[in-house]
Amino acid sequence: MTDKIPDHPNYPPYSAAWTQPEVHVHFTEEAEESRWDWSWLQISRNTKALLVSVVTAPWWAAGLRDLRESEHHAGAWFMAGAVFAAALWLDRTRQRFLTRVLVWTAALGAVGALPVFTELVRLMTGSPS
Repeated sequence: MTDKIPDHPNYPPYSAAWTQPEVHVHFTEEAEESRWDWSWLQISRNTKALLVSVVTAPWWAAGLRDLRESEHHAGAWFMAGAVFAAALWLDRTRQRFLTRVLVWTAALGAVGALPVFTELVRLMTGSPS
């Protein structure tokens, strides 16, 4: 037997068929989203509507006050609640400036004409006075 080592095979080099891939890296820095999203408050829209309703709310409060004196507390509360609910529904469906003014007018007029805090205490404690 011959102890001759066979010749090395004539393979092409490993890197002959392999080419360096082109890598394109683009870094875009996106602003982080704030964890505190206060856009639902609509501060400017509510401020403008509140300023207009400061003029209109006393008229609604005077009407509720007259209703409370001529009829009964329950009638005034029902009227205030019904108008406030209707104003909220209109504002939710239409989302106009005037409907937001109506919501603020209904809320401020009720607070101005009806004993809101006294009624809340009475509701929570059950005490008639």
